[in-house]
Amino acid sequence: MAISATIVDIRGKAYEPIIEELLFENKTVANNLVAFETDVKADTIFTENSNIATMQAYTSGAPTSSGTLGLVDTLISPTKLMFYQEFDPNALRSSRFKRDMKPGAWNTASSEFERVVLGAYGKEVSYTGEQKFWSGLTAATQTAIAALTAGTGQAAVGAAEQTWAAAQTPSLVDGVIGRMIYNNAALGTRIKVLGTTISSSNIAAEYAKVYAAIPAVVLAQGEQPYLYAPHSHKQLINIFNISATYRDLFSVQGDSYFYNGIEIKFVPLSENVVVAAKPSHLIWCTDLVSDINYMEINKIANNRDDMFVKHVFTQFTHVVNQAFNVLYVG
Repeated sequence: MAISATIVDIRGKAYEPIIEELLFENKTVANNLVAFETDVKADTIFTENSNIATMQAYTSGAPTSSGTLGLVDTLISPTKLMFYQEFDPNALRSSRFKRDMKPGAWNTASSEFERVVLGAYGKEVSYTGEQKFWSGLTAATQTAIAALTAGTGQAAVGAAEQTWAAAQTPSLVDGVIGRMIYNNAALGTRIKVLGTTISSSNIAAEYAKVYAAIPAVVLAQGEQPYLYAPHSHKQLINIFNISATYRDLFSVQGDSYFYNGIEIKFVPLSENVVVAAKPSHLIWCTDLVSDINYMEINKIANNRDDMFVKHVFTQFTHVVNQAFNVLYVG
């Protein structure tokens, strides 16, 4: 309940800015890097349509049915999540935050503390949700992946995928990686690419494997895919470009990075994992996107002065068109 703080009794002037902890912003939400489906509460059905149209010679007699009209339903119920923390603002009475506390012994609320410190806490909540969207893995899915028989074929789980899953600390939700490895079999499987430890010296060769695995039809029409990569790959690409004779493989335009014309989006994926997919194939299901950034600050009870900060939102990761999405795991 107490605030963890090392403070000094303020007698002079406080340096105005409060230096925040270094945090990544939740760019997946802020920049709409994937599809968002809101108003998804419980038992919502997502339907995928996969047809086979077969050409046949004309006959004036009774025709023979040929081809397939395929429909697959997936039932989705987002997980309801909560962040909750209590604190006692009375602990701030002798700190810098006393400057905007109203006069009176009963007044210990600080708008600066709520705006800056709790605001930074809210960013961490949002980033945690983003990290779980990409790399989260529930204990149930972790066990299910471990029980699969590894193989080299596309339909089989890869040994590297199982190693990745076994190394994860179980979370409350599955992320993109887990959903791509272990998904509804009727929806098809991801395109598996065997990877390795990515460094500045081999990053171009490893990205070439991902690029080559993308189905030609994905690049040929409509919405273009992204290459989703860990944040660390930005540094590896910059180092690679310094020594590269030609810099047309990885092109950089401002803060935008491209490989062979496909834009790279740096997100909190696990190291040595790259995903190639159209943004509409990766779906963040929630009740309301703004819930992720909403926090409630209030007194614990009417006759108490200690307070709480609380975030509540729902989250579920859904991957569609699995057969067109590439998963590289090293």
